Amino acid sequence: MPLTALRSPLRWLATAAVVASLAACGGDNDDPLDTDPSSDPVARYVGSWETKCYTDSGASAWARADLRKVSADTLAGDVIAYAYVGSSCSGPAVRDRKVLSNLVATKVGTQTVAGMTADQFTGSSDQGKSKFLMFTNGSVLLIGDPKSPEDANGFPTQFLEESLSRMK
Repeated sequence: MPLTALRSPLRWLATAAVVASLAACGGDNDDPLDTDPSSDPVARYVGSWETKCYTDSGASAWARADLRKVSADTLAGDVIAYAYVGSSCSGPAVRDRKVLSNLVATKVGTQTVAGMTADQFTGSSDQGKSKFLMFTNGSVLLIGDPKSPEDANGFPTQFLEESLSRMK
């Protein structure tokens, strides 16, 4: 095997290790956010949520969402993804705040998806503007799949396969 064929994967692994070590030094508080006991329309989503480890093409990842209430119908927060080389979500992680950073989303309605009444949100983040769905039963959070077909108003019609569980 030519040396150039080995350089690219080794360079990627080295870069991932450096990024992971720098991310670990960030000093962020990783404690889960408190929930909101109010009856406001967005209160059920307030707090910290995380997925289980999932695999894709020999790599693995999990995600965390931290959501805060801005007003009775508006949320703010971040979604952070942790990616790993290998399929077990272990070893050095690359922390990526660019999944959704500085998200601000307002509840604008509801729609039925898979027999559940999901809340429709319009929002913006550092990554752009979007329409999305969320549903929770209090302990599990489902998010609309942005790659699914859209309804007449531009909202997803299916949920992502990975669900998030409340952290606290």
